[in-house]
Amino acid sequence: MKDIGEWGVKYIMNINFFEHRKTIAQNLISFIRMKGYSKLSLSKLTGISRPTIDQILKAESPSQTTYNSQIRKIITTFDLPEDYFITLTQNMPEQPPSLAYAYSDHGADLEKSAVAQEMLDGLDNILDIYSMYLK
Repeated sequence: MKDIGEWGVKYIMNINFFEHRKTIAQNLISFIRMKGYSKLSLSKLTGISRPTIDQILKAESPSQTTYNSQIRKIITTFDLPEDYFITLTQNMPEQPPSLAYAYSDHGADLEKSAVAQEMLDGLDNILDIYSMYLK
């Protein structure tokens, strides 16, 4: 964790990200779109497993402690303010840059047919392979 002083450490420890899972999921999806990351590249940068990234993007996590530490890890990796993903909509520009893109089929509360899910999984695999060469 970066050195943010005694007050900063106390402040980050008091935020319960688990209570804001849906907001964080939506804002993290916006963040990866704006930055042009894939789920795989986000996983590699943060050291958080790809299935766990999927859980975060679905606003799911079995453990409050684990979820809070994962969000802190993302925040620390990108050197962001502690409340960044809770208040992201105020921090992000309205339109993403024209060259930035990200693909995500895992948002909060999304239901898909089996055929659509199979097709999206195939596209996801292609994008994962592509992202290894892109970033």
